[in-house]
Amino acid sequence: MLINFKGAKTYIGTGGKNLDNSKTTICFIHGAGQNHLSFIQQSRFFANKGYSVIVPDMPGHGLSEGKPCKSIKEIAKWVYDLLKTLDVNNIIILGHSQGCLVALELNRLYPSFLNGVIFVAGSNEIPVNQFLLDLSLSDEQKASNLMVTWGHGIDGDMSINNWPGHSHYGEGNNVMKMNKPKSLNCDLNACNNYKDGIDAAKSIDIPALAVLAKNDQMTPLKSGQKFVELIKKCETHVLDCGHFLQTERPKVLNSLILSYLLKL
Repeated sequence: MLINFKGAKTYIGTGGKNLDNSKTTICFIHGAGQNHLSFIQQSRFFANKGYSVIVPDMPGHGLSEGKPCKSIKEIAKWVYDLLKTLDVNNIIILGHSQGCLVALELNRLYPSFLNGVIFVAGSNEIPVNQFLLDLSLSDEQKASNLMVTWGHGIDGDMSINNWPGHSHYGEGNNVMKMNKPKSLNCDLNACNNYKDGIDAAKSIDIPALAVLAKNDQMTPLKSGQKFVELIKKCETHVLDCGHFLQTERPKVLNSLILSYLLKL
């Protein structure tokens, strides 16, 4: 659905169902250079499992207008204002990659606002090498292509997909092409400059779930494992795939998320 939010046209995926404020709400936060299509196999699944689903395109991403946010804190505040505007309740936040930093910051800035938090392929810090930062300015398409290649495990390399007609690389590149110019550079700099992750992770007092990837080249497994050790109560799973767990292992990921939600 499209709404006018903060003076800009903003797109929110709902998994094909109408928002219902009486239900538990799952808000999916996409990663750097991504948009709502990153969660297409999660949003429809959970919308049809009886949850109210919100998958916003951040400003300048996907079908949303506006200027991209320049920091993780700015994105977190934007998400908070959006959720308050939509008047949803019993909120579970799920972040992928950069979205994990947003989830951390959202919980740090607004304690007691969330009922649960899920981290997918995340860490408390996501440093970005200078080569990629520079390339995202000089040749955004090449930077996007490299991220799609690095972001997938052997399934992407071998074009292995359990969903007929789907291509990991093809879909990954097309998703990133949808975003506005300079949005990727804004995202990467926001990740690189975020330094509050340790304190944010230690401050989590709600049940957490972390699903990490064994062959993750974007947020390496070792970094993710150090991250979850900072959280008081965090159920952790490691899947044999690359960074884009939600498309490489959708059935397993959905099952783990559902099991976590049923325990809350």
